[in-house]
Amino acid sequence: VLDPELRLAVDLFPCEDGHAQERTLLPQVLETVEPRDVWIDDRNFCTADFLLGIDQRKAFFVTRQHANTPRYELVGRRVKSGTCETGTVYEQAATIFHSDGRSMLVRRVTIELDQPTRDGEKQIHILTNLPRKAASALRIANLYRNRWTIEPAFAEVAKCLEGEIETL
Repeated sequence: VLDPELRLAVDLFPCEDGHAQERTLLPQVLETVEPRDVWIDDRNFCTADFLLGIDQRKAFFVTRQHANTPRYELVGRRVKSGTCETGTVYEQAATIFHSDGRSMLVRRVTIELDQPTRDGEKQIHILTNLPRKAASALRIANLYRNRWTIEPAFAEVAKCLEGEIETL
């Protein structure tokens, strides 16, 4: 876990299984969520358990929506919110459904990209439980976009801790 203000890794979740999918560690991560935290994370963290868990802890998330999880339903109509550096921003409400019957209303921010991603995606969706008064759809889009500025910090940690296995 990287604190963006300190630009410092403030928590670590080691796992003996080098092939384990990071989602298997989400229950441990969830235990560290504090009220009023804002977790900005990528689509691998987009599970109903994790998002509802963050919300239950009175914290917030800004999470890129995964193509397959969580199960959701759009509510109402999509509204244009403006433009950001990478494209046009829209917002729409959505309900996330958990397998145990729980559900949660969230905001779904869509960025229709000016340039497709390296995977050819022309739009990305971001789910958040941040209230509108705390962050507009444009602010959400920029928060997520700025998440990529922390990627070099993780690369530096991996380098310093010799986290990559040298191949033949």
